[in-house]
Amino acid sequence: MKTLKIFGLAFLMIFIAQGKTFAEMPEISAGETYFDIFKGVYVLKGNVHVAANNHGFKAVVTADEALVSVAKQKCWAEGNVKLTQEDITFSCDRAYMQWQTRTAEVTGKVKFVNKKIVSITSDTAVFNWQNKIVDFYGKITVKAEKKLKFADGVKLDGNEYQHVKYNVVENEILELDKTFDAPEVVIPEADGN
Repeated sequence: MKTLKIFGLAFLMIFIAQGKTFAEMPEISAGETYFDIFKGVYVLKGNVHVAANNHGFKAVVTADEALVSVAKQKCWAEGNVKLTQEDITFSCDRAYMQWQTRTAEVTGKVKFVNKKIVSITSDTAVFNWQNKIVDFYGKITVKAEKKLKFADGVKLDGNEYQHVKYNVVENEILELDKTFDAPEVVIPEADGN
């Protein structure tokens, strides 16, 4: 149980940390959990579910599988990855989160939805949870509602883009690029961290 609580704290920090102290321990469940001594990671397999409440910031993370390195403060999630927080849902096939850089890199069928504001789909995305900015890359579609804001000089003038920069807190599109030399988002293997 102590190991699960330590794992839970690390998992929470990686996904949704908003400060250094936590209001409640996250609720964690999975079909199978163990520590892989050779890779130095905790392994969660089958119906991974983490529900957390960090001083009122409530979120739920689900995936088919997840690996967490407490020592290196990194997490890999794979298969039907989904983060839900109030009206926001972020889903993808694979995700790689790093606490030290405060980033999440996601690939495969990326879909971001902020109900009644915007829906964005892409091939890959990089989320910086310190400045709350998401950069979407690849074949991107944006479906905007009237409440969506745009930075000066930015406007929707088509259905497909190669790069979109979005501020999650302000609900504002900062950049829309139809042509863009996107960086390659590659999720490393857990043993190569």
